[in-house]
Amino acid sequence: MSGKTMKSDKKGRAGLRWLSVIVLLAAFICALWVNFGLRLPVEAGDRTVGILVDYDELVRISNGSLDVSFQDMARKLSIAGATGLVVRERLLVEWEIAGDIVWYTGNDLRFQLGLANKVADFERASNVEIIQNYTYIMTEDELVFDQIFSLLYAKRRHPAVFEFNGKMGIMVNLHSSERATLGLGFPIAHLEQAAAEGLSIIPRLRNWEPVSRSNLDEVMRWVSKIPDLSAIGFNEPTTPGDPTDPHIIEAIADSIAPLGVPLVSFEFYDQQGLASVASHLDNYLLRVHAIAENELHRFADIQDALNRYTLAARERNIRFIYVRFQNLINPAAAMIPATELIEEVHDAILESGLFIGDPVPLPAFSIPLFALLMLGAGTIAAGGWLAALGLGRYFTCTKSQVLFLALLLLGMSAYVAGLLFFPSLARKVFALAGAIVFPSLGVVLVLNFEIAQASGIRRIIVAILQLGVMSAFTLVGAMIMSALLSEPVFMVKLDRFVGVTVSYLAPLAAVPFVLWLREEDCYGLLTGTAKSSVRFWQLGVSLIMLAGLALYVMRSGNDNPNAVMDIEMQMRQFLGDTLGVRPRTTEFLIGHPIMLVLLYFGYKFRMFPVLLIGVMGQVSLMNTYAHIHTPVAVSLRRSFHGMWLGVVIGIIFVLVLECALRQVRKLNASRKT
Repeated sequence: MSGKTMKSDKKGRAGLRWLSVIVLLAAFICALWVNFGLRLPVEAGDRTVGILVDYDELVRISNGSLDVSFQDMARKLSIAGATGLVVRERLLVEWEIAGDIVWYTGNDLRFQLGLANKVADFERASNVEIIQNYTYIMTEDELVFDQIFSLLYAKRRHPAVFEFNGKMGIMVNLHSSERATLGLGFPIAHLEQAAAEGLSIIPRLRNWEPVSRSNLDEVMRWVSKIPDLSAIGFNEPTTPGDPTDPHIIEAIADSIAPLGVPLVSFEFYDQQGLASVASHLDNYLLRVHAIAENELHRFADIQDALNRYTLAARERNIRFIYVRFQNLINPAAAMIPATELIEEVHDAILESGLFIGDPVPLPAFSIPLFALLMLGAGTIAAGGWLAALGLGRYFTCTKSQVLFLALLLLGMSAYVAGLLFFPSLARKVFALAGAIVFPSLGVVLVLNFEIAQASGIRRIIVAILQLGVMSAFTLVGAMIMSALLSEPVFMVKLDRFVGVTVSYLAPLAAVPFVLWLREEDCYGLLTGTAKSSVRFWQLGVSLIMLAGLALYVMRSGNDNPNAVMDIEMQMRQFLGDTLGVRPRTTEFLIGHPIMLVLLYFGYKFRMFPVLLIGVMGQVSLMNTYAHIHTPVAVSLRRSFHGMWLGVVIGIIFVLVLECALRQVRKLNASRKT
């Protein structure tokens, strides 16, 4: 190639780089506007948290305590700091335990009446026949009767009415499973007492079949009679009816809309159909956090429970803390601890900088199309730049320009088509692409840039600056990725970033692959490695790396707490208490320090196993911003603490290794002499 051609080639490649930089800069500006102009003010205004208690637990404590009524218990917890009450739709057995009804199967009723020779009297007086498999419900409470009868009728159980000995009765053909699962209204009288003591009410509806608009309207008519109704939720793993039927989903949403209250979702309890219902209600929803009943035994220490509650409220957009009580085997003894627990939760939430009250859902906002297009273009430009770094030496400048522009055009065409026909999917795919491309690009760019050798303090400073530049590229990508998903539907986790495992693993493959392509004799390097014999220590290191990789993948996301050791949990809590927001372990303790060591001593391709560990820090930094339900200000603080702590620990690693190498050199020198 002539000197003139080489000069033209360099200019052309520089032009491609500048084009990428310009597109990335424009995308980054859009990302800053979305994250800090649209999203941050919404999150900053969302600071109110409610404290919920369970209706059945209040009933159990009050029933087991002398001279303490349900209303007394509601008053005590309201004064302690509770703001709301969660109540499940009542079952027949629950109405009976409360003393509001009695019910019998046909066999039981015939047996009871037969003891007094009153079977004929009953059938004559009530004008109904005692049928073996039917259910017979009797009550003196007109409101309870009206509620149960109308809901049985609406849910197509074909009830019949009768009277006997001054009691109102309902005869209905219910299967034994339905008696244990079919919801039949709410204890309105008790809920009025709770509302009088300042507790808002959140009902949870049970499932039934078949679901229709008419019976949904009847269910919601009774829900509307609940005093101080503040939200509505569902009790089962799915919404009523078939959660995949769009007509049923639309009917549920239409029946809820006139109530004017938000839905609630329970964290770690995914309910099929809920997101679809919420989408018809403009994602008008609040998130609830609770410690599951089967987990309560792990929180015998109140402080552990408080830490979990405050973390959920502060860092995951949780706006209701649903407090469950322990040791209800002895209800009378549980009253004082329950009250004290509510006081502790109340104080802990206030100390974390939040407010106690009745929360409201996030206001609706959407990202303009021009911003989405620019964010997508930035992701494509970064991908093209990364591809050019790996493949550029195999193409002439003209071919590189054509390849880059073709990739940009093809990517944008696919993205625009996706936004038109599958907008949510298109954004999630490009967010995943950004999560892979940007950490890889930052690492490759820094390692590709040759810096004159330095020594001493200057050498450490240069390594820190290189790590800073690398992380800055990752952070640019993180802002673009999070901006693509920064709307309420993602912020309340009705929809979410997809491909977490892929985003963790792909950069670990992409970085060494691109760096290998840039080696002068990449094919010879590969064949030489393949032909070389494997030593035992290499096999051992490989197995250790595989085990570490498996643990790395297991720890991705928030769904596998068992992968976190107790000592790490204690360290996390200490860092959270000390710094306000805990940094991610993968960043400050592993990724950033190892990358700093690698940059200090200088990268060589044979060191790629060490490089992979360092890349994990950049991947973790990127993944921090994939948790859209975490406020962006919290994520920035987390990244900042992860960076400076990682640098400090990395410097310690460097000093220890320098001392060790110095001792090795002295030992070798003494052996030679």
